[in-house]
Amino acid sequence: MLIRVKLYRNHESLFKEFDVALEPNHTVLDILYTLKENYDPTLSFRSMCRAGICGTCGVKVNSKPVLACKTKVGELEHPITIEPLDNLPIIKDLVVDHSVLMERLKKLRVWYEPLGSNLQTFKTNPMVDKSFECIACGLCDASCPVFLTNQDFGGPMSFLRIYKLTQDPRHSKREDSLLRVKDGHLQLCTHCKNCSMVCPLGLMPESIIKFEEAELIKKGLISQNLSNSFDFF
Repeated sequence: MLIRVKLYRNHESLFKEFDVALEPNHTVLDILYTLKENYDPTLSFRSMCRAGICGTCGVKVNSKPVLACKTKVGELEHPITIEPLDNLPIIKDLVVDHSVLMERLKKLRVWYEPLGSNLQTFKTNPMVDKSFECIACGLCDASCPVFLTNQDFGGPMSFLRIYKLTQDPRHSKREDSLLRVKDGHLQLCTHCKNCSMVCPLGLMPESIIKFEEAELIKKGLISQNLSNSFDFF
């Protein structure tokens, strides 16, 4: 079938339109390779594993952040509009600067600092398991409305990934990690659930933020957040 594709080109600051022959089981990543190979070799985008594991092919399709390799044409309304992710600086076309995501992780020190003793295992719960499974694709941060007004916000990706450190007895600075959650201005979260709706692995970052928020409230580190939430999607 012939599908109209509207593609953002940042060097021209406009959308270019193409009619592309595709099948319903083709993915958005297939669209991008078809465009690059047959229509415009200057097009820039990221991809690597093509299996929804590496998280590098994030784009915005019909206004929603998705992994291009996991999103099938048959699931989308036509025409298909493809843009770069929001909340991240554009390098070229659909390529955004992921170093912003890494800087947020560094700021919250999202890494293990092991105990002196050798503790091999610990009992997890489903939410801790979700924290371990994050692939750092950044779709959740790209969907977060808080970044529109505050770039100091830690972001759902960092809060999701740091949760395991606050729960894992193999980490020597669990309390410090929890304090860093506070320093990341967790209380600014509007609980709009955008991050959970766009997560390609269904990891529910907003639910984990609620667990962290409850722990901070319990310890008297923040007050109850009574702000109104709002949705984008």
